[in-house]
Amino acid sequence: MTVRTGLIIINILAFVVIFGIVGYRVLSVRRNPEAKSPQNLRPFMTDEELEGRKLERVLLWALWCSVIVAAALPVYWLWEPTREKDMVAQFDTQAAKRGATLFANESMKAYDSTKSLRCANCHGTDGSGGSTSYVIKPPDSGSNLPLTVTWRAPALNTVLSRFSPDQVNQIITYGRPGTPMPAWGVPGGGPKNEQSVADLVAYLQTIQLSPAKARAADDQALQEMIDTAVGGNGKKGNVATAQENLATAQQTLAKDEALAAKFPDNKGYQTNVQVDHEEITNAQAAVKNSQDYATQINQLVSTWKSGDPTKAGPAQQAWGALLFQTNCARCHTKGWSYFDPTKGAVPLPAPQGSGAFGPNLTGGDTTRQFPGDPGISQQYDWVATGVDANKQYGTRGISSGRMPHFGTVLTKDQIDAIIAYERSL
Repeated sequence: MTVRTGLIIINILAFVVIFGIVGYRVLSVRRNPEAKSPQNLRPFMTDEELEGRKLERVLLWALWCSVIVAAALPVYWLWEPTREKDMVAQFDTQAAKRGATLFANESMKAYDSTKSLRCANCHGTDGSGGSTSYVIKPPDSGSNLPLTVTWRAPALNTVLSRFSPDQVNQIITYGRPGTPMPAWGVPGGGPKNEQSVADLVAYLQTIQLSPAKARAADDQALQEMIDTAVGGNGKKGNVATAQENLATAQQTLAKDEALAAKFPDNKGYQTNVQVDHEEITNAQAAVKNSQDYATQINQLVSTWKSGDPTKAGPAQQAWGALLFQTNCARCHTKGWSYFDPTKGAVPLPAPQGSGAFGPNLTGGDTTRQFPGDPGISQQYDWVATGVDANKQYGTRGISSGRMPHFGTVLTKDQIDAIIAYERSL
């Protein structure tokens, strides 16, 4: 039984006693007891009794009360630091519990239909990442028709390895403009107050992976990206998927063309044939995009494996290019979060590092921001640990406080490889 539970029980018993006394007094009045003479008219104790037995009893009670106070105060002083620490832990536990309810979706035990924000729908029930649908207007399409894409949502079980709690609080409060992540905090136009946002951050702290597991998860993400692009480790690869989709689209077209020929007056079948032709065009584009991307990834992996990636050279830059895609492209490459080469209708991403939520890194911008050999060290510090908002970085940069730091998630060699790649753009 905790101290909190004990105090609650004591208070309940005290209320029971008080109500019992009050009830007894009320019932006693209703029974119309004999009227007693006023106390000032009743005989009282004699001086011998008052200064003898009565005084001794009062002094004895005073002694016992003094003993209790003298013993209790040191015990309380000894318990106070632990009590304060326990209360902080209890507050954090309760905050995390409320945050778990806010984070949960219908498949989770903590879900509450009146409170949950369903963050797990996008970020996964364990916070390891997921995806969600998002509507965009394809760039340079010449059409106002929207397009629904699948947006890859980042992992949150490593988010505090990349951001400080204050930064995560800011992201939840204000959202990420131009992404499916809405503003949840009242200052950002959302529905939740500061306490609710803090509760979400408290919950995220309870599901964070250790630094070793966070690095292993990042390595696994890199390998899964390679396997998805070229096939391997149980994955058939984008090219095979795109070819299967093309074959399915061709079979559907053949069936609809047969129906359209059999029922030439049925406009529905004619419309289906037109749609099928568009699907085949998209599927053919997807095959080409998948083949081009697989070739690119194969070349990078081959170059990475052909030399020592921990030393300056092509192997290091190739390794950095791969790591950039899994760690940096989300912010620094427009369209990367929904890029899927197996879907021909989805537009291809902009050139790597050309800027999106984060600034442009191409055309020498990186080397101008971090010039010369001293700039390499400055850029490493910027990527590994970052700087606080409104503080300077590089030659002319002012931090917005939104840049994640990767010193916990990535090794020094991996960050060096990313820096070498960025400086080559």
